[in-house]
Amino acid sequence: MQRMRVGHDRLMHESVRRVERAARSIDPYEQRIARRVLETPSVRRAWTTEHFALMQSVAAQRRPGSQVTALRGTSVKLIHRKATFEYMQSRNLAPGERRRALALFHPSRSFTDALVAEHGQYLRSACSFLCTSHLGNAVVGDRICEDSLLRYEELYSDYFRAFCDVALATDPAEEVDQLRALLPYLKHQVAQLRRAIIALPLSAPALLNEARLRQPTGDTVRLRRPPFKM
Repeated sequence: MQRMRVGHDRLMHESVRRVERAARSIDPYEQRIARRVLETPSVRRAWTTEHFALMQSVAAQRRPGSQVTALRGTSVKLIHRKATFEYMQSRNLAPGERRRALALFHPSRSFTDALVAEHGQYLRSACSFLCTSHLGNAVVGDRICEDSLLRYEELYSDYFRAFCDVALATDPAEEVDQLRALLPYLKHQVAQLRRAIIALPLSAPALLNEARLRQPTGDTVRLRRPPFKM
């Protein structure tokens, strides 16, 4: 299929439509993310400004294939940006643990400022990730990358969770030592999959095969993401 280069106006138009649909979605995660962005003027302005810049970097690519690559890279970046807040949600950290977790990434900020910054970044990034997933599949014709990005999100979450668990551990334990030893392997897996996703031409057989292996069966189903809080 021949791809056509997509302009910035269409990327933004399709993004806004995607967020508006998400606000009416039956998926509670999508609905809450979209409504938090759309119904809070300051958050909506911040998201629009940030997403506008992200779409500029995609629209600036001169060839359709380069736009596909840029959009994939943007999706990967958004997965990274929302990881800290998702980690705190998934671990249900106590207040003291939250302070230490945020201090890992915001050593010069107060706890309140760091929490507000991470929560805002999470909202904007999660909202933009809804858009880039839609844009890749429905607008720029990237038909086989969505499953691979979901796999990357899972794998990066595993790596990031292990990294934070090791960094925040206060007592020596065999489990912590095992996680520490596993970190280089997880990091290598993350980097390897990221290169495969972004590469053009796409190494489709390998990525499609992995996606097939991870399709839910009667015995294995994808776990639902943690409930949105705050």
